[in-house]
Amino acid sequence: MGSEMCIRDRLCCPHCKILYETIYFSPTQRKAENLEMKLKKSHIIPLILFSGLLIAKPVFAEEVISSDNTPMGHYIEQEQSQEASTESTSDSSTTPNIRARSFAAVPASNAPSDLKSDDNTLPRKDAVDIASYQSWMTQADFNSLKSSGVKSIIVKLTEGTNYTNPYAANQIKMAQNAGLNVAVYHYARLTGANSQSAANSLAIQEAAYFAKVAKSFGLSSNTVMIMDCEQPYRDGSGNIIGPNPVTVDWATAGVQFSNQLKAQGYANTIFYTSASWIGTNTATCQMNYNTLGGAKKLWAAQYLYGKPSSNALKNTQYGAWQYTSQMYFQGTANLKSHAVDTSIDYNNIFSPKDPVPPVGNKNIYRLYNTQNREHLYTSDVNEKNQLPKISKDWKYEGLAWQAPSSSNTPVYRVYNPQSGEHLYTRDNYEISVLTSKYGWKKEGVAFYSGGSQPVYRLYNAAAGIGSHFITLDSYEKTVLTTKQGWKYEGIAWYGN
Repeated sequence: MGSEMCIRDRLCCPHCKILYETIYFSPTQRKAENLEMKLKKSHIIPLILFSGLLIAKPVFAEEVISSDNTPMGHYIEQEQSQEASTESTSDSSTTPNIRARSFAAVPASNAPSDLKSDDNTLPRKDAVDIASYQSWMTQADFNSLKSSGVKSIIVKLTEGTNYTNPYAANQIKMAQNAGLNVAVYHYARLTGANSQSAANSLAIQEAAYFAKVAKSFGLSSNTVMIMDCEQPYRDGSGNIIGPNPVTVDWATAGVQFSNQLKAQGYANTIFYTSASWIGTNTATCQMNYNTLGGAKKLWAAQYLYGKPSSNALKNTQYGAWQYTSQMYFQGTANLKSHAVDTSIDYNNIFSPKDPVPPVGNKNIYRLYNTQNREHLYTSDVNEKNQLPKISKDWKYEGLAWQAPSSSNTPVYRVYNPQSGEHLYTRDNYEISVLTSKYGWKKEGVAFYSGGSQPVYRLYNAAAGIGSHFITLDSYEKTVLTTKQGWKYEGIAWYGN
């Protein structure tokens, strides 16, 4: 998609892969310099079995992947597709039934190439995804990624129903400090689901946990939320760790995941998976993009043998393409020695998008000033877009609520020229007192009240100019009033 981003330990901003395995193999050997990193990424294997013994890989303590801390692409990368860099992986009638595929390891000599960020022949380096395994990253590393042309950082937030990346808060903060867009992902497990209904139920539970943690971090409602779909049915020891591929369709579960996020206030959901899993036939693929809302909702992982080229882009039909796990950015010593996952974002899918309001309604946007700690609420798109350009202190935090274009209950905005504070109220008496006795100035109607959901007003004298806070989110209200010292002042007006 700050960090201590949570609702908040600072007063300034209160709110504010995929394998169906019938045969299981161990990972192939990696280069020594990459042993501290996660396993090399790969594709799902076509129905080809390779002869010969697998190369044993030594186990290092720092490489151990716990059952509740799986990095993006862990299972995708364990097996490498035996296809030439010129071959496509788009949906095809010749693709073998994915529910019956077997997999074999590819010789290490066929592994994708290490890449360097200063190679101008490579595809664009729009996005980098990270997890707890990138705890080594410093502010200088994020600043360097920004300077190298990276636009978005995708941070692992959660896994299953009980794991949160312990480094996520700081990773998000540093990415934001560098001026990078932040999206977040959830590693979906759907453990042991043997029916579609069971998988759907687990998807809903996992999405609810994902949303809960996102809210506790103060992530805005327009944050791009990503479902990482790659958990295999069994691990290499035969233990059931995912859903039954015969009876469970990941895309159908993904719809339930997305719907739950939307119900929790997060409407921007996309799906990460292997290119080999994507298609249009539910009988032969796990991620039918028509089920999920179109091909642009998919972020496809595919690692080519040899070096990918900007002149021969792959997976352009999808929203984004993760083309390597072996990118070495050249800006800092850390980045030079640690490879990171890198993607080209074809359709700007990692950037937050505001929903189009229903006819007769307007979006009310929320911005936050990091310097004076004030929240600003506006229906003016130009004001929302221009303030962060005028001053780096202003940060856009997403959609606050939706309001009717007009109603019998206007909400006014008043301004204190001495302090710079804005106040929002529908109370004419409050306006009269503020303007006649305390020097506040009327700024007219800010928006209108109307809708089915209450909009709450809270107060905290210690927050200075940002002493008044407005939110539609009852969870945010609860956290602020029970843990952060804010006082509940009642329902201010209504919205949706």
